[in-house]
Amino acid sequence: MTGRQGDGLALFGPSPRVREAVAASWPGVVAEAGPGAGAGRGRFAGALLWQGDDAEVAAFLGTHPECRWLHTVAVGVAPEVLRRAAATGLEVTNGAGTHGSAVAEHVLAVLLAHVKGLPRTLAAQRERKWQVPSASELRGRRVGVLGLGDIGGRTVRLLEAFGARVTGCRRGTGDPAGSGAAERVPRAVYGRDRIGDFLDGLDVLVVAVPLTAETRGLIGAAELALLRPGALLVNVGRGPVVDESALLAALRTGRLGGAALDVFDSEPLPASSPLWSEPDVLITPHSADATAETDQRCLDLLLDNVARFRDGLPLRNVVDPSRGY
Repeated sequence: MTGRQGDGLALFGPSPRVREAVAASWPGVVAEAGPGAGAGRGRFAGALLWQGDDAEVAAFLGTHPECRWLHTVAVGVAPEVLRRAAATGLEVTNGAGTHGSAVAEHVLAVLLAHVKGLPRTLAAQRERKWQVPSASELRGRRVGVLGLGDIGGRTVRLLEAFGARVTGCRRGTGDPAGSGAAERVPRAVYGRDRIGDFLDGLDVLVVAVPLTAETRGLIGAAELALLRPGALLVNVGRGPVVDESALLAALRTGRLGGAALDVFDSEPLPASSPLWSEPDVLITPHSADATAETDQRCLDLLLDNVARFRDGLPLRNVVDPSRGY
């Protein structure tokens, strides 16, 4: 596959820095996209999704059948895009490998905040109360990481460094693809077909899988009931992987002792959501990977793929439409 001079690259949601960098990497071909993008603008060889709406991108692809490549900085890909890729041969590449370091640090931050009682300590500080929190240690806790890609693998390493007893669960139990992959998995790894065994008695469940047809609703009431009473759930994957109604019920009955949520069914999280007022829920606005370092890794990967596409070289991080990532 190669890009042709004269065809455009449609950019969705780029910052000025990203737009300038892409334009410099392939002068003369870049056209910025937005709502109704591409109308009357000629042909587009590829589309680059930095930030934007999946439906908008799918609509763009529907009106530009000549588009042969889509790159997204996210890991999971919208179902409508996957269907188009499977039907037309559209090549899709993603941002796997760029988010893991930041998100793993975020997971450790919210876990430590929970076990050290920091939210309650901060609340006491605002009220000028000298109040010693109920605190414990991460060392020795049974922590399960659901999803062992870049995010999950890096999270495992940090958890083990703190002395947690870590198990993992992924789609298959064979070694994940990639150099050095064996260093990225815990000693005990379960396949998705044994998720009940994986969840049984966990003190902490970290959800780090992308949203696919297989993972939607993967963690519901039955799965939450397998965790140790008072367990903590951390979701840095996608909101719909966890049944939000079941999550609320588990929090209110005490089955869960708390949750740290970076992703939700609806984003931004509506002001009417009862999650805002749950006392043991820490909410972050889908920002676990929001670091300057993540942005640079995403840009480096995007520019490398632009150069490869321009020169007809194999692209990095090609998505398998049947898997969704």
